[in-house]
Amino acid sequence: MVLTNNQTLLFFTEDTQMAIAATTVTQLATEGIVTVDDLAEFDSEGLKTIVDNLRRPPGTIVDPNDANRRIPQPPFSFGGKSLLRMVAAAKCVRYYQLVDRATSAGNMNWTSTVKNFTEHWKSLEERKKEDPPAVPKISKSLVVTKWIEAFNDFLHKVIGQRTVPLAYVIREDALVPAAAPALLANQPFSTEHESVEGELIARASHNHPIFRDDNAKVYYFIEEATRSTSYSSSIKPFSRRKDGRGAFLAIKNQFAGKDKWLSELKKQEDMMHQGTWKGTNNISLEKFVGYHRHAYISMERCADYIDYQLPNQRTRVTYLLQAVQCNDAPLQAAMALVRADELGKMNDFEATAAYLLQYDPVAKKRAASGKKGDGYDTVAAVSFTDDTKSGSALKKGGHLAKKGKGKSGVEFRFYKVKEYRNLSAEQKDELREWRSSNPVSRSAGQKRSAHGDAGSSSKKIKSIVSQVIADTAKEQAKQSQEMNDMRAWINSVFADATGTQATGAQATISAARAVPPQPSVASVATIQALMKKAGVGK
Repeated sequence: MVLTNNQTLLFFTEDTQMAIAATTVTQLATEGIVTVDDLAEFDSEGLKTIVDNLRRPPGTIVDPNDANRRIPQPPFSFGGKSLLRMVAAAKCVRYYQLVDRATSAGNMNWTSTVKNFTEHWKSLEERKKEDPPAVPKISKSLVVTKWIEAFNDFLHKVIGQRTVPLAYVIREDALVPAAAPALLANQPFSTEHESVEGELIARASHNHPIFRDDNAKVYYFIEEATRSTSYSSSIKPFSRRKDGRGAFLAIKNQFAGKDKWLSELKKQEDMMHQGTWKGTNNISLEKFVGYHRHAYISMERCADYIDYQLPNQRTRVTYLLQAVQCNDAPLQAAMALVRADELGKMNDFEATAAYLLQYDPVAKKRAASGKKGDGYDTVAAVSFTDDTKSGSALKKGGHLAKKGKGKSGVEFRFYKVKEYRNLSAEQKDELREWRSSNPVSRSAGQKRSAHGDAGSSSKKIKSIVSQVIADTAKEQAKQSQEMNDMRAWINSVFADATGTQATGAQATISAARAVPPQPSVASVATIQALMKKAGVGK
């Protein structure tokens, strides 16, 4: 609602508002400030100029003591506090114009609304001066569907030319709704938008002359994010106009459309419905609960782009209890208590998870043995049943592992010892993960049982270790014999040169003089150096 004349006068003169003298307010009209909205035309420097003019007004007036005499115009009072509040009020008026809101007596109240606005705006101005963070780039680890969210978060951190976060450029609707939502009490923003920043992103117009600069800046960020990728061709049509909004929507529609979110949703639903945990191997119950939690978060993200009814708390607890197929007695008892708690844990996923984790048999065994906790690479204990994907296994975050080749390039097959040693650490980890989730067949076609496979592996490891120890001992014995022969040959050389009779251990190896051992090149060099030092031989 537009301010009345009386409300305008009170805004300028009241001590709790601008605290300007009435005579000064009248003089402000000669400077171009008649209404509150007029403040939008003046920045801090412009207002300081007005204050200087008021303190040194031009012209003269009639001398009150002598009607026939004129004296210089006396200065108008304008305190520092009034100037500070006027500068803040001018910024607030410009903000309301940015978000298409009319000024009113309520939203221009200094002690509540304008003062609160000042703190928000100061933060935005400081962030505007900062260097922008690194641009998130599309890669294998940051696929397009995740990059879209990361890029949107990135634009929230970058402040544009209009002191508006650049996220307003790529918002869902370019047009701003005509009716602005009601402001929160004593705040310059609505409950819907929750902050000055949120209000600007949602309601800053795309028809402003400076929008072109912000739009171009977004384009340059997208160009950097897609550089040297297959996605760079998708933004070529927007290069000439530097249309950042158009480039972003093109990537989103082509590579993160409804079909991509449906596919992601299917993966997460499969994980929740079909993933099982038996507690027989390395993965802990905490890690498995983490898979369920991650799946739900991914489903929430999908629901932002497609129409989907998310599972409620009770459904999530039900899926978790069905997936835990461990026969551990304490854990089964805990699960029974959860099912009996109809009004409590059965309707609270996190409470159920916290309660069940106390009875995790894998964690107890690990604590007893002193082993460290598992990471995301130990997923051997999670099985996955899917009639359409025979032999597939649950991977990180609920994804399915494919037969044939892994992400690291390792082939899923049997490796000989020498072949296995040539694999990288990443390939070995992925191969172990696949083997633990997929039973390996013998050449005769008979599948090994878990116990038999473990026993065979244990025997093979013992055999390899024994062979290495034997080879090492044999090599050491050979080196020791060579060294003894070398010493004997040196002694024989010295004896021939000096005429000294070999005694003791030397006498027992006199036969070595006739046919000396063939030393290596390094040994010959060492012997020659010793002989030269002793003055033997030339």
